[in-house]
Amino acid sequence: MLRRLLQFMMVAGCLSSVSTLTAAADSVPFASPAPIVYVSDFDLDVADITPDSGPGQRVRRLRGLLPSGPGPLGKDKNPEDHAKDIVNEMADALTADLKKGGVDARRIAPGQPLPATGWQVRGVFLSVDDGNRLRRAMVGLGAGQNNIQVAVSCDSLGTVDLPPLYQAVEDTDSTGKPGAVIKLNPYVIAAKFVMASGDEKKTIKKTAQQISDAVIARLHGVAQ
Repeated sequence: MLRRLLQFMMVAGCLSSVSTLTAAADSVPFASPAPIVYVSDFDLDVADITPDSGPGQRVRRLRGLLPSGPGPLGKDKNPEDHAKDIVNEMADALTADLKKGGVDARRIAPGQPLPATGWQVRGVFLSVDDGNRLRRAMVGLGAGQNNIQVAVSCDSLGTVDLPPLYQAVEDTDSTGKPGAVIKLNPYVIAAKFVMASGDEKKTIKKTAQQISDAVIARLHGVAQ
């Protein structure tokens, strides 16, 4: 309980700072030409689920997975389609919000070469396990957990050897648990946003708006 409270306070403080910065940043238009931001698809894994011999095994295996049951994005969809919907919804909403903020925002397809100038927004959906380890969130069948997070970074494409957003971590205690254990790269400035439980589509749009606010505030800070 204390660990979750501390995590919430950390994220709440981050969002409060972003809100304050954005309130001032949004009132000042960008100088022409507007900054160009390329929005990459955020990383989200899909569970490899096989039939179980009993309901007890199935419940244990599916703990910690994002749902793909009833809901605006998950209804009647398999995990792979559901994951694609989540990623596309986030990228589309984020791109649209950035454009509203005066940014020349463009989605970039996976594997497409990045230009040498401009900015890149990238991210990964995360979950926190009972050992307080960060894991790549997974979409699977059944009920999912509520403490899904999104780690996001906005980086200048002019940076030499842009570091990865995160790196995989070997953990012997992770056998049988869903999602790869990762560590956010310390050289990357990343903000974490909590995706609250409830209507999935509305949650994604709200989170995308928070991310957009943080990116715009960062761009205004660099331009000063």
